[in-house]
Amino acid sequence: MKLRNDHILVFGGGSGIGKAIAQRCIEDGAKVVIAGRTEDKLRKTAEEIGADYITADITDVDAHESFFLKAEEKMGGLTAFVNAAAMGGNQITGRGYEPWDITSSEWDTMQDIDFKAAFFLIRNEVDYLKAKGVRGNILNIASNAACMGIIGCYGAAKEAIIKWTRSFGNRFGHDGIIINGIAPGATLTDMISRYAKSADQPYPRHAIERFILPSEIAELAYYLMSDFGEIVCGHTVVADGGDNAATL
Repeated sequence: MKLRNDHILVFGGGSGIGKAIAQRCIEDGAKVVIAGRTEDKLRKTAEEIGADYITADITDVDAHESFFLKAEEKMGGLTAFVNAAAMGGNQITGRGYEPWDITSSEWDTMQDIDFKAAFFLIRNEVDYLKAKGVRGNILNIASNAACMGIIGCYGAAKEAIIKWTRSFGNRFGHDGIIINGIAPGATLTDMISRYAKSADQPYPRHAIERFILPSEIAELAYYLMSDFGEIVCGHTVVADGGDNAATL
C-alpha cells in the first residue's frame, strides 16, 4: 500500500489530527505543506515533522486559490488535500458547549470556520484539481458529533461535511478525484483538552474505554488516501471507539 498522491496540503496541520496525518504521510515519503493561522505554531511543527508551511486563514475564501498556488510552489506540485482545520465550541466560547452556552456572534465565528470555509475549501480544491487535470485526493475531517442529537452548530456543520463528502465524492470520482472523510470520536487533542488530559485517562463513554490517539486517526487517513483506499469513494468513516452518545 502506498499513497495515491504524495504532494499534500494539510489545512489545520499545525497540531492535533492534522499534524498527525501530515507526519504519517511524510513518513511514507510524501512532500507536505501544513497550513494554519498561527505562524509560530506552524514553524515549530514544520521543523519537528519535516514539512513546509504557509499561513492561511480558511475563512478568507477568496484567497483559497492563492494558498493552493503557494503550496504548489513550495512542493513542486499539489495533488492532494486534507481539510482538518476546525474550531470546537469550547475553543470559541471558552465556557462550554452549545446550545445555550453560545452567543450569536460566537455562532457566526464557528460557522465561518466549520461550515462556510469547509464548503468552499472542498469546492475550490475540486476546481483546482480539475483545472490541473490531476486525479487527486481530498480528505475531510468531520466528527462523530454529526451522529448525535444535533441542537447546536458544531455537530450541524460536521453533518454537512459528511453530506458534502458524499455528494462531491460521487460526482467527481468520475474525474479521478477521490473524496472521503473521517468522523473521529473523542481524540486526544487541544480541542477537548478541557476534559481530556492523558492517554491513560479512562473514558467510559467509548466502548473501548479510552480516548482515541491522533496517530490512530492518521493511520486511517493514510489508508483512505492510499491506492487501496480508492475503493472507498464519497464516504466518511466513523472512528469513534464505539461512542455510546452516538445514535446514528
